[in-house]
Amino acid sequence: MGSTSYRLQVLDITALPQLLELDRRCYGGYWGEQGYRAELERPTSTVVGVVAEPVAVAASCSLGRTEFSPPSPDLAPPTQTTQALVGFGILWRIEEEAHIISLAVDPGHRRQGLGRRILEALLDQARAAGCRWATLEVRASNYPAIRLYESAGFQRLGRRKGYYNGEDALVYWKKPI
Repeated sequence: MGSTSYRLQVLDITALPQLLELDRRCYGGYWGEQGYRAELERPTSTVVGVVAEPVAVAASCSLGRTEFSPPSPDLAPPTQTTQALVGFGILWRIEEEAHIISLAVDPGHRRQGLGRRILEALLDQARAAGCRWATLEVRASNYPAIRLYESAGFQRLGRRKGYYNGEDALVYWKKPI
């Protein structure tokens, strides 16, 4: 039997094909190649990914446990992504503000804490870059994401009518990060 180990890393341009595939599975192909290419190349953006790596597990080990490697809080540096990309987050740094513009986890890998790990990694990157607060928008109907952001200390600041192709967005803020 086997389990899956997950590793966080900063993504570079070699991850573009996997980002596009994950976007298709999570968002229905919302962004497109030029959008992701711009984020991967923009010096004020950080794209963090979670890659899945199969791990052999001995029969005596507890099965079904999600393992993260390495256990270090530091992200692996940008490297060629050869494992399966199962989640990502994108952060813009604007002066002292961190703006989280996207966070997605493959439907087959949800409810394992990966979204929280991505969010924490993005906030760690923002703090390291000198950001003092963070903002984001989320679909008003995306209750799992809303619970994640609120549990991480984000507070609802407002609403943007029709922001997501007719659906309202809730605007969240966290200060300090």
